[in-house]
Amino acid sequence: MAKQFWINLPVKDIGKSKTFFKEIGFRANPKHDNGNQNASFFLDKKNTVMMLFPETTFKHFAQNEITDTQKSTEVFLNIDAENETEVDQLAKKVEKAGGIVFSKPAWVDGWMYLFGFQDLDGHRWGVLYMDMNKMPK
Repeated sequence: MAKQFWINLPVKDIGKSKTFFKEIGFRANPKHDNGNQNASFFLDKKNTVMMLFPETTFKHFAQNEITDTQKSTEVFLNIDAENETEVDQLAKKVEKAGGIVFSKPAWVDGWMYLFGFQDLDGHRWGVLYMDMNKMPK
């Protein structure tokens, strides 16, 4: 069906958002980097694409209002980590880059190690390592 899946997010400042996502380790996608018009990153080993657009451009494409991320969450994005160490390291990078860790790294339900953060525009992300050997049957 789909040859590729893209995630599009509105941002207030393309430059600051580019810096933030580079600092936390996202790989820039040079094919779709148009100065202050947009930014693009690969999210995983399969090269799922995240596009960042200024809010006015995003609103034009979506033909709808943008959610106020300080009042509500429209989407919760998750990243699958390789291990606990990767979760801990990313939490530190997020804080150093100016993101907000709203849920510190911790074990949940005995088999998931995770933390949650907000990027500079309030979009919510979860980063988790799942120990499948401990997953309830």
